[in-house]
Amino acid sequence: MSAIVPIDLESQLALGRDSPDVCKEVRGRAGVIACDASDRGVYWLVLHPRRDPAEDYVVRIHWETYPHAPPSVKFATAIGGRLEVTSAWPLISGYRPSSFDICQPFTREGFALHPEWQTTTERWPVTGNVFLWVAQILQRDLDTRYEGRSG
Repeated sequence: MSAIVPIDLESQLALGRDSPDVCKEVRGRAGVIACDASDRGVYWLVLHPRRDPAEDYVVRIHWETYPHAPPSVKFATAIGGRLEVTSAWPLISGYRPSSFDICQPFTREGFALHPEWQTTTERWPVTGNVFLWVAQILQRDLDTRYEGRSG
């Protein structure tokens, strides 16, 4: 697990501006959102797949800088819980429970594995509410690409 780097004031202000839209989106689908009290760049979302609404997936989204770079996105056992438990992860193509990362162009981990994405149509968007965009991708993947819970 990587160390948490405190987020800068500009990023905190931008997240404060954009997080109400994320709250509305997540809560509108019976989810939960929480900001980590020890690091204002860490948010926890509890999301549910549409076809299995009783399943809770806790997602930790860690921004080092916002909105200029993608966040680290990991699944956890609970809000503030462990990140290195494969059963916390959904089975979705590109989500890698055995590596504890998501190899997709909306995560820091994906861009670390594919630096070429920075120069393609997959490059990180720095305009608009990218926090909401990330939350919507996670929910859409749970709704349309979900194959169950990892073992």
